[in-house]
Amino acid sequence: ICVGVAVPLGVALALGLQRWRGRGGGTINTVMLLPLVTPEIVMGVALLLLFLRVFPGIGLGTEAQAIGQITFTLSYVVVIVRGRLVSIGREYEEAAADLGAPPHDQLMRVVLPLLAPAIVASAAVAFALSIDDFVVTQYLSGDASTTTVSMLLYSSARGAPTPALNAIATVALLITLATLALAFLVYRR
Repeated sequence: ICVGVAVPLGVALALGLQRWRGRGGGTINTVMLLPLVTPEIVMGVALLLLFLRVFPGIGLGTEAQAIGQITFTLSYVVVIVRGRLVSIGREYEEAAADLGAPPHDQLMRVVLPLLAPAIVASAAVAFALSIDDFVVTQYLSGDASTTTVSMLLYSSARGAPTPALNAIATVALLITLATLALAFLVYRR
């Protein structure tokens, strides 16, 4: 669910940041890059304090975990998509405008197809980060009903490894390998 929110939001934010030439652009870019350089434990504690002190109505649990994961993965999506936007430039949009395409068609028929590899790559990265993240998820967990796979793996690994732990780890590895194979096939196509 986090990837389904973070990727479209990140693509829209990347498009907006790349096209915006107003005041405060540098500040917003810096704020956008903060989750990339902030240690996970600092991010987890900051989000915990945010939900306990500033937004106590949300509380801890699934909603807080989803917001935390979206916050954590959004920067990765923006960086990947902006890199692709820089490499394709504005020439294609300008050519479409010269041929009479309205702004909506420029976006849907020109920009988004050119961004498709970056969108797929950012979705894969966001999924890998989200499924792997333990620290932020652990801090924002409310009770046993909000236990994620990474939290289950960590708690099981602290004791004696069980066949169930090995099975979950194997499934996680297979999902990762399948995602990599799919990304490679999409890239080759």
